[in-house]
Amino acid sequence: MQFITPPKIIFGRGSIEELQKEENSVIVSGESVWKNVEKYISKDFPVIIFRRRSRTGEPDEKDVERLTEEIRRIQPSTIIAIGGGSVIDAAKTARIIYEYGLSWEDMYSGKISPLKTKFIAVETTSGTGTGVSAAAVIKNKEDFKAGIVSPYIVPDVSIYDPNLVDDMPKKVAIYTGMDALTHAIEAYTSNVDNLISDTLALKAIELIFKNLRKAVNGDKEAREKVHYGNMLAGIGFTNSRLGLCHSAAHWIGGRYEIEHGKINAILLPYVIKANERYTPKFENIAQVMGVEDVTLGIVELNREFGIPSKFEFGDDLEFLSEKISTDRLMNFNPRKMSRDEVYRFLQAVEEGRLDEI
Repeated sequence: MQFITPPKIIFGRGSIEELQKEENSVIVSGESVWKNVEKYISKDFPVIIFRRRSRTGEPDEKDVERLTEEIRRIQPSTIIAIGGGSVIDAAKTARIIYEYGLSWEDMYSGKISPLKTKFIAVETTSGTGTGVSAAAVIKNKEDFKAGIVSPYIVPDVSIYDPNLVDDMPKKVAIYTGMDALTHAIEAYTSNVDNLISDTLALKAIELIFKNLRKAVNGDKEAREKVHYGNMLAGIGFTNSRLGLCHSAAHWIGGRYEIEHGKINAILLPYVIKANERYTPKFENIAQVMGVEDVTLGIVELNREFGIPSKFEFGDDLEFLSEKISTDRLMNFNPRKMSRDEVYRFLQAVEEGRLDEI
């Protein structure tokens, strides 16, 4: 067994100031993010402003290809991605194309060799964990989310500075926080038995659940703890993977163009209900959350945040059931589920039914 993590993680308030200009480097960032962070960073860095086409801001293949062309014009030896999951995932992927010119099919299949370009990730939201993870998610040409997974895309340096999340809008804090909580719960309950990952994921659950309410309302200490919880969850799921919730969220989010964290939050209580009889780990989760029932604890959190309790799939139930049940992340879910079982799970989400799934 092995444990994958960035060679260097820099964290703490003001840690962004440790970002030193390296020879032949470029920053990739989103427009609104860059306006907030450029005051912390030397003016000597060349900057690429990454723009996306989708309403939710999640990058697609064309977005990444355009970014790659901009990177090629600069020919950097170090890429510094500053932003949320969309910016960092796009920069991770553009780095692969920049170096090897790989096809999308090869990248989705994980046919990635070691990379020479140094990669530094600075997360400015508290949800994706991509600043420490071995994954990137891109919308493919069919407008569905596809994962690129390789130990070679783990950042060389990861920076987690809570100063960069203090001004996150409330809606962003909610959706990214629920995404991070989902990462932590799925990493901990994965069928991959990994003591180190379990330890980090369980601590992430505690940090995020106990601080998210205050963090959403702007409490800086709580935001710092959620940001670190997001980091721990990212390391956790890199080493134990995700399951049903993310299998479903990737297909549903691509189909309906709804924020990833919002989809995870809607699905999470149903996922817990579907899986809780298949692993004893939910007892430990309840303990660190300080609740008697994990499902009800998440339901109450969603209610306070104004997150819907169900979702209408229209005529897509058959299609989604087939795609989710055969998704590779389902290999790591604690419960093996057939297409019919996934169909019944989605029906429960439509009906807002949290009885036995």
